[in-house]
Amino acid sequence: MRDRLLALIAGLLFPLAFAPYDLWPLLFVSIGLGYWCQQQASSAREALLRGWLYGLGMFAFGISWVHVSMHDYGFMPLWMAIPFTGLFAAFLALFYGLTFYASWRLGRSALAFAGIWLLLDWLRGVLLTGFPWLYAGYALIDSPFATLAPIGGVWLLTLSAVLISACLIRLTNWRRGGYAGLVASSALLILTAASHTLTFTQPSGSAQKVALVQGNIPQDLKWQLSMRERTQQIYQDLTRDIPADTLVVWPESALTNFYQNVSEFVEQEGQKIAERNGGFITGVPWRTVSNSGVTYHNSIASIPLDPGDGRQRVYHKQKLVPFGEYVPMQSLIRGLIPFFDLPMSGFTPGKSSQPNLTALGHSIAPFICYEILYPELVADRSHDADVLLTISNDAWFGTSAGPLQHFQMARMRALETGRWLLRGTNNGVTAVINEHGKVVDALPQFERDVLLSQYQPRQGTTPFMATGVWPWLLLACLIVWAGWRGRIRTSPNIPL
Repeated sequence: MRDRLLALIAGLLFPLAFAPYDLWPLLFVSIGLGYWCQQQASSAREALLRGWLYGLGMFAFGISWVHVSMHDYGFMPLWMAIPFTGLFAAFLALFYGLTFYASWRLGRSALAFAGIWLLLDWLRGVLLTGFPWLYAGYALIDSPFATLAPIGGVWLLTLSAVLISACLIRLTNWRRGGYAGLVASSALLILTAASHTLTFTQPSGSAQKVALVQGNIPQDLKWQLSMRERTQQIYQDLTRDIPADTLVVWPESALTNFYQNVSEFVEQEGQKIAERNGGFITGVPWRTVSNSGVTYHNSIASIPLDPGDGRQRVYHKQKLVPFGEYVPMQSLIRGLIPFFDLPMSGFTPGKSSQPNLTALGHSIAPFICYEILYPELVADRSHDADVLLTISNDAWFGTSAGPLQHFQMARMRALETGRWLLRGTNNGVTAVINEHGKVVDALPQFERDVLLSQYQPRQGTTPFMATGVWPWLLLACLIVWAGWRGRIRTSPNIPL
């Protein structure tokens, strides 16, 4: 019972390494304690339970903010929202139960533990559209390990955190082997030291002025029909005095009406900005009518929409949020509770073949809200991009930790690709991030304002952009095998 409670406490420590707490050394404490609890398990079944308790502590605390959107804006009673969030956390915890179970079955080595952790984290990010949240590597964005990101992305950072944490526990008992894990950890530390001297991208052209408009319209008012004209006026007023030669960005769904219904207003705003030699990009819902019917998209457009140069001017979001932007099995569950009928929850995903946007002569890789959490998607779209752009509306999660965790994860994409990232939001965090993942300028949350800054276009390819996740999945498989073979040689009587 004591070790089970310790596993739960270890999981509760895990989110403290992330924003808004940013106590990143606790990441190693949390994972190390979890690994110690797995080592003490008397059976694979007990290891499974301890791993599930570890994951339950991690997600029950780390994503507790999910209930905010359900209760405050999805009109779900609190007595339902909290259990729904708990069930979601309990499901996600299964991935860590399986990690503890599988690595126990394979001999309990640090190598197997780290490799299986990474493989199941990746699976969590792709299964049923994925929930790529709270990967261990994100907590290291402001640590000395951060320079590993351009080499192997958040995956290499995660693998490093788990392997080093487990090997620190192994140091307490040399007689049980684990030397291969210690060698691998030492190699990672050497690579970390060497990576501080590496640069993979370079400036391309002169700096560009940018204005990120933060409308800060309350979420409970934003989607009301009576707010549509008022919303247009707010953004128009905020944009009026922006200096010339500036790229102006409005956030996700800045206008809560389809482009086709507000095209005159949007194009007029774009024309005013163009007359000052600026560019204009806005988030806006999109309606497409074809022979097969009507489809709706969550989109971002570079205005004017048809400048006559034949270049791409609109991007439709590919990675949709379940229940927020589409409802799985909607014919069965729509209408059961109000949460399944949130505004704009009937979107269709855009095609993966969409090119990047262009504005003021720059190629801009666009990502809408949740999409910035997918490392491979961002890396694939960044090859010809001068800058990354993500727009979001995190007002769904109020004053919780959710928006700050989202912002922290977005910063990792800049570091992985060696490019500046522009982040425009409705109520924060609106910011400009450089190629090192560092915040250059930012607005306070929950204020109506315009962030005037600049970005440096960059070109070049980081190793992570060139390879993606696959080398690290292969490495994870190899170290799982090495850990298993090593334990067989040193402890042939361990039950498998």
